[in-house]
Amino acid sequence: MKISCVMTAYNEGKLLRQAVASILNQTHEDLELIIVDDGGSAETKAELAALSDPRIRIIEQSNDGLSSARNRGLRHCTGEYVCFLDADDTRAPWAFAEAARAIEISGAELLLVRGVMARPHGPLEFFMDEVSAEGAEDEVAQTGKLDIAAKRAWAASFEPQSANKFIARALIDRGKLSFPNGHFFEDIMFHTMAVAHAQSIEFLNARSFTYFHRQLRPQLTGSNQTIRYDIIGVATVTFQIFAAHPTFANERMRGAVSIGVLRLLRWCEMTISLDRRASYRAVLRQALRSVDPRFFVISESAPDPRDEREMLQDFVREHLQLQGATDEPAA
Repeated sequence: MKISCVMTAYNEGKLLRQAVASILNQTHEDLELIIVDDGGSAETKAELAALSDPRIRIIEQSNDGLSSARNRGLRHCTGEYVCFLDADDTRAPWAFAEAARAIEISGAELLLVRGVMARPHGPLEFFMDEVSAEGAEDEVAQTGKLDIAAKRAWAASFEPQSANKFIARALIDRGKLSFPNGHFFEDIMFHTMAVAHAQSIEFLNARSFTYFHRQLRPQLTGSNQTIRYDIIGVATVTFQIFAAHPTFANERMRGAVSIGVLRLLRWCEMTISLDRRASYRAVLRQALRSVDPRFFVISESAPDPRDEREMLQDFVREHLQLQGATDEPAA
């Protein structure tokens, strides 16, 4: 089984070395690494120029953003399965072998894996979707197994992060999966639709990637400025596209999608700069009114590993009840 890894490069510089090495040092040998140089810095281009492994293919483009770079990388993949890795994160050397073994046993089109997170200070932590993985395990322990509807629901509750999944090329092609060009928070739409279109899903109890919390530079989504508005557009499109898919009828999955999207919308509202919060809330309120209201009645059966259902439903009610009022910035 050939596995393609898509990596984008912009201004990682020397950090790129550890990410690339973590792919080339996989014990699973049938692989390729597609690196898209998204108008990278001079230091990043120098690091790329020093790479000579025949398993690497470097694609250059003018800076067009992460989504565009990933989409370009996808078009050049030749593997049966595809994964992603940011250019300053790493994968364990056994990650591909474990994934390939799990896929060969289960035949899963979508395999979700666990990870760890490294912050600049302090010990390693479990990645944020550990609670979802544990919730799926608990349900298996109670019921004996998960049917595809239950698997979709738990998969939808995982963090919309690119490194936590291996995806069959056939699934990408059938679902016409891509990232929304020109927007941040791009993973939420890709993740939701990958889960919706997958005909088979499995979970791997292995923490096989390390997400480094931008120890040498801030994350773009860490900004409290206008980048935060992107989530409103991406969330709205995600709701609209998913509402047109047959799996929308799966109320457990629908609830999990709602919780994940609304969590991001609320987080951006809470963390955007105070001078922009009133306008963010006004734009969000208008967007929510265009969404199918069934998204905002979240089933008690929906995976809710952080116990957020009631809080997020209240968050929506607050916005939808503000009929054109001028908001004071929230404290």
